Amino acid sequence: MVSRPHVIGPPSQHAEPIDSPTNSTADEDKRLADKFAAHRHLVPLVSQDPSVLFLNAASAPPSNLIVHEAIARYSAQALYDPAPHAGWRETREEARRLVARCINAEDDGATTIAFTRDTTEALGTFIRCVRFRPGDNVVVVDAEHPNQTLCWLALRGSAGLEVRQVPTIPEAGPGPGSGKDRIEPVTAETLRPYVDSRTRAIGISSMTFDAGQRNDVRGICAAYRARGIQVLADATQQVGFARLDVRALGVSAAAFSLHKGLNAPTGLGALYVSPAALRELGDPVPPVVSMEGVANLDQSLVVRVRGDDDEPLELRPGARRFEHANVSLVAVAAAAAFTRFYLDVLGPADVEAHLYGLTEGLGRECDRLGIRVVSPRERGERAPHIAVLALPREWGDYFRGPGGARVTMNRLGARVSFGFYNSVEDVRRFVRVLELGIAQGLGI
Repeated sequence: MVSRPHVIGPPSQHAEPIDSPTNSTADEDKRLADKFAAHRHLVPLVSQDPSVLFLNAASAPPSNLIVHEAIARYSAQALYDPAPHAGWRETREEARRLVARCINAEDDGATTIAFTRDTTEALGTFIRCVRFRPGDNVVVVDAEHPNQTLCWLALRGSAGLEVRQVPTIPEAGPGPGSGKDRIEPVTAETLRPYVDSRTRAIGISSMTFDAGQRNDVRGICAAYRARGIQVLADATQQVGFARLDVRALGVSAAAFSLHKGLNAPTGLGALYVSPAALRELGDPVPPVVSMEGVANLDQSLVVRVRGDDDEPLELRPGARRFEHANVSLVAVAAAAAFTRFYLDVLGPADVEAHLYGLTEGLGRECDRLGIRVVSPRERGERAPHIAVLALPREWGDYFRGPGGARVTMNRLGARVSFGFYNSVEDVRRFVRVLELGIAQGLGI
């Protein structure tokens, strides 16, 4: 029997408001610090090895004992239970309800959420259901994640789709050696010159993977959804790191992986499709039809094709038609366990406030050291867990060396990203790493 890791009780519901960082008090800071310090032991990589400074949650966090226990329990069921699949399917539906709570989806996700292999499959599934005529266009930005942009580009030949890419990356930066001070979030006005009567869709990340800005998805939806334009949001860098309300945003669909903020193993994503978008798409046929997505499959599992009198194919309602039969059930079990822990113990509001506190603390220290932070600084304009420091590429080798830190070097510099397991002391340790690098002559 696998023992259950010790966790503390449910969180306070009074986390600092997202738009009021100046209201933080010493008591609230201490409450958050104490709360998340109590859970650090759940991540052995950072709690048991003092040489590890892991600041790369936006890529993939280290696993934790909550997930480990769920996988061990799944494995034990596979070893000793002669018929475990019924229980695993129940866990899948529990995971669906929990993910729906994370994003405030309609009907507990019963018809609005499909599990997919990853974000890319979720994006591509929705994209292939949008109807295009030759000459129609879709609008994306140049800093969008490649997996969304590539899905749209693949339709240029077969569907005659025009992909309009909005330039948001200045030729000179921002980044190391650039004179530009910061990244700007994308708004409805940013896109307006590129949207016209032939625009059928907009693809946009709610929080970006490289710069960490929070794009104004709510404003984009308010401006363009009423015109029949589908808005597809990549929410991978928001789910599990910050609160998300897909209904308040007004998106047509949201795609996200569960292996980042929700800590599941790789191989599991989710696609949310709003009821309004499903109606507008006109009962879409999935690009790949699985028996899981068919409502009138005969119990014999025999599909008979007779000709003109075939029984019409009845797809499952809503997003469930997009789900495949063999979704990774071990990843589902892990996702259910961690998402329950995230919602009922850590608390999304507290996680968000904790991460904002860490990135703000790092920003203040960078100001002191003369290191430019090129990701946005205001809470309403950025992901809570990401800060991008305009450091030259030479810092990459330094960070990978002894006494360094696990971060991601990208086009903008060093992307530092925190998880629930990180602490103010981790920020202090990283600042000492930065100070030592500067002392050794590395450029800033």
